[in-house]
This record gives sequence, C-alpha cells and structure tokens, in this order.
Amino acid sequence: MSRIREEDLPMSNVIKVMSILPPAMEAVGTLNQAVTFGSSALTRVQEEAIATAVSVYNHCRF
Repeated sequence: MSRIREEDLPMSNVIKVMSILPPAMEAVGTLNQAVTFGSSALTRVQEEAIATAVSVYNHCRF
C-alpha cells in the first residue's frame, strides 16, 4: 500500500507530446536546469524566489 497520495492532474500538451520520447523530455529538463539555475550572481534561493513570484503573477502552478 502506497503512503504517497497521487493526484490526477491535467498534463500540458507539451509534456504529453514529449513523454512519448523520453530523451527529448530529458534534454528539455537538462536545458531548463542549465538556463534556470546556471552560473549567476544570484543564489539558488533568490532564483527560486523570482521563479515563484513570476509563476504566481502568471497564475501558473509550476
């Protein structure tokens, strides 16, 4: 019995398409990680705070 609660959340079309080809999904994830949290004058906490603020402003749950 799993102790982790699963939710059936809607998946974006981009994720649906890329899930067919795992290497593409991995490449996008790697690129996103490098662009989002690459070398920067900001700390990881500052970058996460900015990303959170932008997501809230855009009404995005990511």
